[in-house]
Amino acid sequence: MKHFSILFTGALLLTSACSGPDVGTKLASSKLVGDGTLAQEQQVEGKTILMEPRVEDLTEKSFNIRYMELSFGNGVPANIRDLAIKQCKSLGKVAVYKTSTRGLIQGYTVKAYYECIDR
Repeated sequence: MKHFSILFTGALLLTSACSGPDVGTKLASSKLVGDGTLAQEQQVEGKTILMEPRVEDLTEKSFNIRYMELSFGNGVPANIRDLAIKQCKSLGKVAVYKTSTRGLIQGYTVKAYYECIDR
């Protein structure tokens, strides 16, 4: 059992260190997701809990927001949408919601992926 634990930890570290952008980032930028939805028009639902939402993987074109939510609905909490709008507005752009993913390894967190576009 000890050997399995060591192998699993090693494999996890190797794949996370060498993999580049996470699967959600790749999905958000793919044509499968499409053009996305303007953040001010996206569906909002639920509330964030336990941790302060944080912006990650920030570039001039895109970012994601990691958070934990109370409900598992079809939208993101209003404060996540508002944070995305504020982030893009600081760049003189408009926020577009692309997709969300749920992570099991990172403490059941959710990542909402956004792009900032000119309007």
